[in-house]
Amino acid sequence: SLATLVVASFALGAAASKLGAARERSSSSRPRGSASAFAWLVERVLGSKTRGPSLCCAGGPTPAAVVPRHIAVIMDGNRRYGRLRHNNPMQGHWDGGQTLVECVKWCLELGIEVLTVYAFSTENWNRDAQEVEVLMNILCKYCAQFEEEATKNNIRVKVLSTDRERLPPSVAAAIAKLESSTRDGTGLLLNMCISYGGRGDVVRSCKRLCESVQKGETTVDSITEEDFAMRLETAGMPDPDLLIRTSGEFRLSNFLLFQLAYTELAFVEKFWPEIT
Repeated sequence: SLATLVVASFALGAAASKLGAARERSSSSRPRGSASAFAWLVERVLGSKTRGPSLCCAGGPTPAAVVPRHIAVIMDGNRRYGRLRHNNPMQGHWDGGQTLVECVKWCLELGIEVLTVYAFSTENWNRDAQEVEVLMNILCKYCAQFEEEATKNNIRVKVLSTDRERLPPSVAAAIAKLESSTRDGTGLLLNMCISYGGRGDVVRSCKRLCESVQKGETTVDSITEEDFAMRLETAGMPDPDLLIRTSGEFRLSNFLLFQLAYTELAFVEKFWPEIT
């Protein structure tokens, strides 16, 4: 389960750097079906000596000391999953949306404070127009369906976007409604990165700092990393403790480039809709 990866990855301290540097490889011993790809990853990378009831057992309370505050997820592999499972790449996006709903539930159970998901990058605008339209439709439906769930579970939803102007009016309206209706939530903060790019985030922060200098609000010599961070889309939030990327790709794909400087990285070969 997601809980297995989160607890095992975050609890191991120095050993976790091995997890961040390693990539999951397929083998005949890899678990299938409902078995956890995350538990398998931890076992392969860290070895049996580091496994025990406190890390990998199912059920029971998760020790607060090993629960990260902020998890970031690159939800990759939806199209490939749809092609293989349904012979329809677009269906994979719908299945991936349902996995996101389940992921939010897992984070609530674990007591995670912040979950940031890469829903639609600025580069995704370059995809086929039909696929982009499907993704926009999914976003609209997800916003409408998730509003009640978020309110019931005290979740606050925030959309992080570096190019919001490109969003269709229907999507922009659905996002605004979801953000507004959940703004008083004090539980899990769900950041949905939509029309977002890490480089764009950095550039916008630089521009905002330049404006502050021009207005005489600050000086070039007094600018700090904290000043820069407070002008990013994630201003005021803790940096991610753990990044999970699915589908076997071994890159960040322009996601939270400044914020991930000290984040533990976990890469899983399973497609996002396969995660259990």
